[in-house]
Amino acid sequence: MSKVNIQGIIDNIRSKSNVYTPIIEAVVNSIDSIISSKISNGEITILIKREHTLNFEDSLPSIRSIEIHDNGIGFTPANRDSFDTLYSVHKKEDFGGKGFGRFMYLKYFSEAKIESNYKNGDGKYQFRTFSFGRKNDIIINETFPDSTQENSFTVVYLNNLLKDKNFDKELETIARKLLEKLLIFFINDNFICPKIILKESDDSHKIVLNEYLKADNEIKLIKSKPFKLKCTNTDKEHSFTAKVFKIFFSKTDSKIILTANNREVTESSLHNYIPEFEDEFFDEINKGNKVVKKNYIIKTYVLGKYLDSNVSLERESFNFDKDKTDDLYIFSQIQIEKEAAIITKDIFDTEVKLRIEKKQKRIYEYVNEKAPWHKTYIADVDFSSFAYNANEEKIELELQKFKFNQEQENLKDMQFLINSTEEEEFNKRINDIMTKVSDIAKSDLAHYVCSRKIVLQIFEELRKRDDEGKASLEKEIHSLIYPMNRDSTNTTYQQHNLWLLDERLVFSEYVASDRKISRNKDAFTEPDLLIFNKKNSYRTGDNEYSNPITIFEFKQPKRKNYSQDEDPVLQIGNYLEKIRQGKYEMPEGLEKIKVNESTPVYAYVICDIETKIIEFARNHSLIPSADREGYFGFHPGFRMYIEIISFKKLLKDATLRNKIFFKKLQID
Repeated sequence: MSKVNIQGIIDNIRSKSNVYTPIIEAVVNSIDSIISSKISNGEITILIKREHTLNFEDSLPSIRSIEIHDNGIGFTPANRDSFDTLYSVHKKEDFGGKGFGRFMYLKYFSEAKIESNYKNGDGKYQFRTFSFGRKNDIIINETFPDSTQENSFTVVYLNNLLKDKNFDKELETIARKLLEKLLIFFINDNFICPKIILKESDDSHKIVLNEYLKADNEIKLIKSKPFKLKCTNTDKEHSFTAKVFKIFFSKTDSKIILTANNREVTESSLHNYIPEFEDEFFDEINKGNKVVKKNYIIKTYVLGKYLDSNVSLERESFNFDKDKTDDLYIFSQIQIEKEAAIITKDIFDTEVKLRIEKKQKRIYEYVNEKAPWHKTYIADVDFSSFAYNANEEKIELELQKFKFNQEQENLKDMQFLINSTEEEEFNKRINDIMTKVSDIAKSDLAHYVCSRKIVLQIFEELRKRDDEGKASLEKEIHSLIYPMNRDSTNTTYQQHNLWLLDERLVFSEYVASDRKISRNKDAFTEPDLLIFNKKNSYRTGDNEYSNPITIFEFKQPKRKNYSQDEDPVLQIGNYLEKIRQGKYEMPEGLEKIKVNESTPVYAYVICDIETKIIEFARNHSLIPSADREGYFGFHPGFRMYIEIISFKKLLKDATLRNKIFFKKLQID
């Protein structure tokens, strides 16, 4: 009597199985039994037994138990002994059996039983019953009552589905799922699949899978194509067959399925290899006076002795690696799937080409309309790796990857040329490399110009009132130009937009945005934007009086009410006086910042030109600009040049400075 930890085996099953797996396992065993019996009228019935609940018109009772009946050879002594042997090889030679699948029954059902009638050695029929053990014995409660029938058969009882498991309720749905999993038997060229019937226990409804397969072309074999793979290291080769099907009305995606011993083992999405298989396809069918669209996906089944010989114990994976090979396993899963994907692509060549054209059109539209910085090299991009339904973000990511790879290749080529001692080779390749480098540089410039276009659009929106009639906040304008509470030690030029104010400011040595620049605890509130044209003027010791200072003050768009103390010219002047009075030290505290009456100071107020602002400008004797969108002049009291600029003028001038670049990129 066998002694094994059955429940331990069940608990440790590492498998991608589901509630349909034990049914598939039982049906496959029934097929094997029918083949062994060599009868021509083999038949398998899958009986669905539902819960005993009140019938509701809109809901079917849940399925709790399954019976699988077949008229195969039955549980002969040899079959019985094999069943009672862990990892039996009894069916390995003929059917590739691993002696493991039966443990799937108890993974999903609380009870599994067998009843079988078989012909014994003296030609008489014998009846056998037993249950599946969960403790130490594989077979328990075995009995041999008298046989009352003169024929062989087996019934597998899978009773009481575990509470956390559920079947689909509709018989048609169950039929489709079983059919897809058992399809390999219907397409086997070596034998005719037995009749397989799925039905309700009360005979209210039944489906013959063999007929369901043919009904209205639900599943259609498109092509069967043999192919060979050859190992480059050993010259060994193996033969495979790819069988390509259309599966209509399926909700899954197109798959490549590797099989072994008439069972599905692994499946991978076809679009992992050919992105154009990501979506379902459609056939147009003429029905009367109407053209009806039928959606379908594609399944490519791969068969071969290499697969049969190397399937794992659970028959849910293979012994060979997914992407690596060695001396023992000369082909990987990916190698086999790639070849199957190429075959499938060739079969659906017309549909794939149309999808490739559609994808390329979408990518070109994105580049032309929203990402012109990629125009310089878009013609060199290989689109085959782009997802078929890639959104703009993913398209941009793929293009950036291409750009990065090109840059790395260019760097390698440049390094090769630098190290090259052959002048002829240098002259031959330098022009090609410099052209590629130039294209990448153009792309970067185009990207920067396009980002400016977007910033200007955002600035324009910030000038407007929102849907509730509220104006944007001062900090929103401020942050767009330069992030608040940051300085140039932690802000790159890509992170600010000082060019909106003045292109020259982009090259400033040091910028402090609403941020204290001194460690002095008595330091006063900082201006909105304080710019030193020489960072060294206070950060490292080159603290010179001659280094210019630029100060900006921002006001809220649409603001009209200002008190006398809120005069922005006075505010900037007071900031400046405190700096001149030595209120600010160098950040390290070594000495006071050197700013005196002779230090060049440029001050700017950015605001909407309202009545109170005009009054302030006149009080400081500032001159109105020709377009009346600002004021300017030298303030003798504070000894600084001052400009008041409207948001409208700031936007207009910044747009005008960039207009020629927008025009060149056709984004004007």
